Amino acid sequence: MITTSALIDKFQYAIDNGWGYIWGTAGIKWTAEKQRAATRQQTIEYGSKWIGHYVADCSGLFSWAFKQLGGYMYHGSNTMYKSYCTAKGKLTGGARSDGQTLKPGTAVFTGTESDHGHVGLYIGGGVVIEAKGTQAGVIKSKVTDKKWTYWGELKGVEYGDSPEPTPTPPTPETKPTLRRGDKGAYVTLAQTELINKGYSCGSYGADGDFGKATEAAVKAFQQDHGLKVDGIIGVNTWAALDSADPAKYYTVTIPGLTNAQADALIKQYPKATKTEERG
Repeated sequence: MITTSALIDKFQYAIDNGWGYIWGTAGIKWTAEKQRAATRQQTIEYGSKWIGHYVADCSGLFSWAFKQLGGYMYHGSNTMYKSYCTAKGKLTGGARSDGQTLKPGTAVFTGTESDHGHVGLYIGGGVVIEAKGTQAGVIKSKVTDKKWTYWGELKGVEYGDSPEPTPTPPTPETKPTLRRGDKGAYVTLAQTELINKGYSCGSYGADGDFGKATEAAVKAFQQDHGLKVDGIIGVNTWAALDSADPAKYYTVTIPGLTNAQADALIKQYPKATKTEERG
């Protein structure tokens, strides 16, 4: 039997590693060759953003996770609900219609009694992980969203009566290596750490998208902390981000400077700003 915590971990892995969505897939790496061969309109229009990323559609993510854990789940949300649930029912605002608690590891479905076109995994804390669509990829959503109308406890999963699992805090060794082009929760975490320490990640801030500005912030942080300056967040850079103190800011007033003198001084301190005071 698969434990709910093991199943949730697989879905969290997909989130942490910025998985995308391609209809009909179940945990494969999307390539430029596959993109060129695509015939589905959504894939043709939006699939190129997932080149180099692992991809799955909504039920394909379940199929992949079960296979990884030594089990089997049918690749198709309608059949999942009809034939692969040991218990199931209606869901309204995140609450089961039978009054019982919605357990972590439960599949949640959209649609009607006869048509369940989309599925996600409830991971606890009011959160669902779903492979949403080609534009969005694998994301987190709220179980209270109106679209989630049915629930199902899945065959091969041991639910029991255990409380919601408490996730183990990640360490530098278990965090994924990040580089330009990556997306996801760990990118957001790294961006937040950088910003808190005084390194700008661009106008969009901690948006979960490792772009040019974030790469520049990583390089600046690495330079300041004696690390290899490659713009890649590996074990050593994660460790430094975890241990470095937050940025401290000071205000220094120097009377009598000309504007040119102030500009020359500012150049020596790239993160400094100047404010002209008149009095």
